[in-house]
Amino acid sequence: MLPLDADPVLAEAAEIAAELRRSRRAVLADAAHLLAPEAVDELRVRLAALRARPDGPEARSAWAALAAAQPDALRLGLASIEELLDREARLFAEPEHRALRDAALAEQAATLRLAAQATRAAARQEARRAEAAEIIARAARSGRQLIAAEVRRLDELRSDPDRVPDWERGIDSARRRDAVLAALGTIRLREAKRQLDGGLLLTEQMRGIIAEALPALHRGEPLLLLGETGGAKTALAEYLARTGLGREPELVSGYGDITSAQVIGAHELRAEGGATVSAFVGGPLLRAMTEGRALILDEVNAMPPEFLKRLNRILQLRPGDRFAVQENAGRAVTIQPGFAVLATANEQTPHRYRGIDRLSSELVNRFGANSYRVHYPDAGLGYAEFPAENALLASAAVVDREGELPRFLSAPELGRAARAAFISQQVFAGRHGEGFENYVSTEREIDGRPGLEESVIAPRTLVAILRKVAGSGGEIGLDHAMRRFVEGVMHREDRRVLTLILQGQGFRL
Repeated sequence: MLPLDADPVLAEAAEIAAELRRSRRAVLADAAHLLAPEAVDELRVRLAALRARPDGPEARSAWAALAAAQPDALRLGLASIEELLDREARLFAEPEHRALRDAALAEQAATLRLAAQATRAAARQEARRAEAAEIIARAARSGRQLIAAEVRRLDELRSDPDRVPDWERGIDSARRRDAVLAALGTIRLREAKRQLDGGLLLTEQMRGIIAEALPALHRGEPLLLLGETGGAKTALAEYLARTGLGREPELVSGYGDITSAQVIGAHELRAEGGATVSAFVGGPLLRAMTEGRALILDEVNAMPPEFLKRLNRILQLRPGDRFAVQENAGRAVTIQPGFAVLATANEQTPHRYRGIDRLSSELVNRFGANSYRVHYPDAGLGYAEFPAENALLASAAVVDREGELPRFLSAPELGRAARAAFISQQVFAGRHGEGFENYVSTEREIDGRPGLEESVIAPRTLVAILRKVAGSGGEIGLDHAMRRFVEGVMHREDRRVLTLILQGQGFRL
């Protein structure tokens, strides 16, 4: 991409280049649904060749043949590419314009080299963290202490030499610094999108919990994740199971009438050799135990007390132990390495979560030191501070694979949405501070109650709203989507507070 500049020629060139990328991606994305894979590959190669040589009779003839061979659904995009290539050719017909372009491309290449060096440095640091985590995990899986050589290696991996990174030495002006930071921001957005599409945005909070929890999980110890609704507790549990323990987990969603038999297993009637026989079929708990996989108990405090009493004993079991299955006449199974229980629970706020009971101290104690409170993003910031994690989440929800925003969603709009979400999260969590009094009634403040009773623009809610807007092709605006969200809130006082928060960020409701 050519850098935007005060020079109108470069500004126009940047606009053309951006639209060419969008049009080319659109054509190839549609082609993937209309053509065979080999035809899509051929189209990609021919588009690249035409991009390199956009003018001349030969190129014109090749273009006409390419367009004629494609389905009608692709021709609008191909016509857009042709028009843009014509505009670009006319723009750079003048020698002085070409000289400007060449200088801009040279500057861009220098910027990208520095950004690439910074990215490689970050990747090396990430690899060091991963190696350190694997050393600890290996010892935890084997149930042994670290040896002296491993301790020395951990010290090496964790050392942070106090020196200026090589890539920073190449920044010789404020303009280049800004260009490198912009390129790194785009790279960070691509990575954030990849993480979010994979299920979990790895904020510093999430990385910290993962690093601390994994050794215990490798030993088969249970884990409890506590927090408010929509704060990615389940996504974190799934990440720990899949990425940390390396296997697809079993998942049981908490609801009031679940029984031990549904989780552990039960006898079922089946046809066998012309006769009906009763056979024991293991449930998700036994599958996890015998196959060496994690069991996620989602919203464990919504499960009935009878099951939670049974869970007390299960949480004491570790790989290598034997578990007598009462539902199967006491027959025992041996728990395989890789088994661990990960439980999530909503905060025990009175009257907020229906069907939620307080977890007994006996059950909570079974998790020992492996209980983690998962806070909303940007927790601890003041109401007036910029919520960088919510802003990154908002951007990652809507950018494409190249890190570019949809044309009808601007960065300032996403910033306003992120601020509104952040404020609602703090008010919902009852975090007092300068600004909290603007969103809570005097009665609630005196009682120490949160400013929002039931509803919040939680991280998953923010992602859903923004993806609705991004997926509408510009038909649905952010104001409209926010208004729909507020209209769906059942609690009258919550509607008033959310309206106040959103209007304070410039949304027209």
